[in-house]
Amino acid sequence: MHGAEKIDPNKPAIFVPNHPNGLLDPILIMMAARRPVSFLAKSTLMGNPVGRLFLGAFAALPIFRMRDSGQAGGPSDEDNMRELNERTFSVCRGLLHSHGAMAIFPEGKTHSESYLAEFKTGAARIALSAEAEADWQDDLQIIPVGLWYEDKTLFRSSVLVVIGDPYDIQNYRDAYEAEPYQTAHDMTEALKADLDEVVLQAENNELLAAIPAVARWVEPHFDDLPLIEQHELTGEMIDAYSYIQTNQPSQLQQFSTEARNYARALHTLGIDDPWELEIPDATKGRPWRLLTFLICSFPFALLGAIISFIPYRMARPVATRIMGDDTSTISTVKLILGALFILIGYIALAVVVGNWLNSGWIGLLSFAIFPALGYLALVWGEGFEEWTTLTSYHWLRLTRADLVKALKTQREYLADQVRGALEDYREASPAVGD
Repeated sequence: MHGAEKIDPNKPAIFVPNHPNGLLDPILIMMAARRPVSFLAKSTLMGNPVGRLFLGAFAALPIFRMRDSGQAGGPSDEDNMRELNERTFSVCRGLLHSHGAMAIFPEGKTHSESYLAEFKTGAARIALSAEAEADWQDDLQIIPVGLWYEDKTLFRSSVLVVIGDPYDIQNYRDAYEAEPYQTAHDMTEALKADLDEVVLQAENNELLAAIPAVARWVEPHFDDLPLIEQHELTGEMIDAYSYIQTNQPSQLQQFSTEARNYARALHTLGIDDPWELEIPDATKGRPWRLLTFLICSFPFALLGAIISFIPYRMARPVATRIMGDDTSTISTVKLILGALFILIGYIALAVVVGNWLNSGWIGLLSFAIFPALGYLALVWGEGFEEWTTLTSYHWLRLTRADLVKALKTQREYLADQVRGALEDYREASPAVGD
């Protein structure tokens, strides 16, 4: 997390984050805030028992939408929608008056696009109406929050929370008293500009995924850098890309073609990190150590996989039945249900073991051991993947030294091109800012 010191815990606050990862984002906001935080969520998420239980734990407040009319948790008609939403907004204002904190996802949806979606005006309307109701004495702070997942599809991958500069809304007082509707829209635009500063964005998902990959070609220890430094370097490279796209399009086109060809060659050869081909001594003994671990731990990892597989696989059909067509949160529900089913499976299996051996203590010991075996199965799978990768790298170095040399030369050439582009952008950036 970066910028936590900017949050004043003694002031009412509205956190305004992007929303890339369903129901996991609120957990990150609560960890960043280090205080209770209420969330606005679409009412249909509370239309089933699992959703109500989970969102209730986050003190979530429902927002009603006409397109959800007729669904579980949705409004009955437009008048009902307005009445229910006004009730929610009233609760929000009361929460802020009592110096509480809440989070509003201004995009109004979870998505995986490479850029921020159109903002809704709800955050601005609640903030402005709360301050007006308190005669502008609440000293409310608006806090933009950028969430950047290293790989949101990969279990145990890293995530960065970037806290932007807070600001109060006192400057909107006169405008709001004169034109409340327009002021809410103006403030929403300001919110988007602030969130733009802490959220990595690109014109498409391919580019957003490619930039960190190119950064790895340039910086040999990119993955070892603190996430905030990875975030800043990636953001600078995206800005440099936009600058060169405008000012040197032919050069960018040539580089893009060469970079795609190089990436395609790496992919064909099964190479994730080209630096591994250039630093053989750093990993020379690693495959043998991994192989020893894999052989010794295989029986226990297999047992852990067997006892965890069925409960984990049950999560998908159950999550689909509960959430229906709501694909924005089904992955998170699968994660929650998977953990729940595995826990239930461990308990049931421990009872069976205890009864079979006629010993409650052995049953309890089994229950304590099962999670460790499940975790070992996960680590074993990751270790096996790393071992196969390193082995193929060493084999490639031994059998195709000419190809490895060519890949190294091409990486150095592309890295020089990127460094030159960054230098051009840095020299021009004051003029770009003007």
